[in-house]
This record gives sequence, structure tokens and C-alpha cells, in this order.
Amino acid sequence: MEDKITMEKRTVDSILAWMKSSVENKNILNPDVWIEAASFLAVLLGDEEMKLYELQQKVAELKLKFYNEMTKPLVSAAEIKIEATDEYKAYQQQKAKISQIEEFIRIAKLRVKISSGY
Repeated sequence: MEDKITMEKRTVDSILAWMKSSVENKNILNPDVWIEAASFLAVLLGDEEMKLYELQQKVAELKLKFYNEMTKPLVSAAEIKIEATDEYKAYQQQKAKISQIEEFIRIAKLRVKISSGY
């Protein structure tokens, strides 16, 4: 893995893209590669969580704005309106990305345990 992504800045997206490509191309990856990728992702996870918090705040601000603009304010109507925005879409995508990273880390740990006979 080191050789594949050292030419570019190591990011969550570059690591996940490399691993996805490896899986799609049916490359056999040894446990060291899985645990190395998981280690990098664990370090970078904090940045992704900060992005999520920023998006969450933007969504909440928009929801409040929509709610305050209504003549007869209804939270459910504000929520429906917010779900149609690009900000909400970005927020949901970021949540999914974090879930994917967390699941990847769990799988990497299991692959190492299995390969070591535990």
C-alpha cells in the first residue's frame, strides 16, 4: 500500500479508493496492508468527524431558518424542506463515510486476528 499512495497526499479518500480498487480487481491483500490502512484511517478519522460536525451545524441553521420563515411554524415541515437541500445530502454522505471507515477498521482487525490464528 505504501508504494501506491506515497505519490499523493494521504487522505481518507485516497486510502479508501485504493482499497476499493484492490478489492474490485480481486487483489489478495495481506493482513499487514489491512492493518496499515486501518491505522491511517483511524488517525484521519478525526478530520472526517470535524467535517460532519460542521455540516450538522449548517443543517441545523438551515432548519431553524426554514422554521422561522414559516407563517405557521411546524418542525416536521422544516425537516422535510431541509431534507431536500444539498447541505443535508452532504451531511448524510459524511455520516455514511464515517460509518464506512469505522467498519473498515473493524474488518481489518478481524482479518489480522483470523490470519494469526486467534
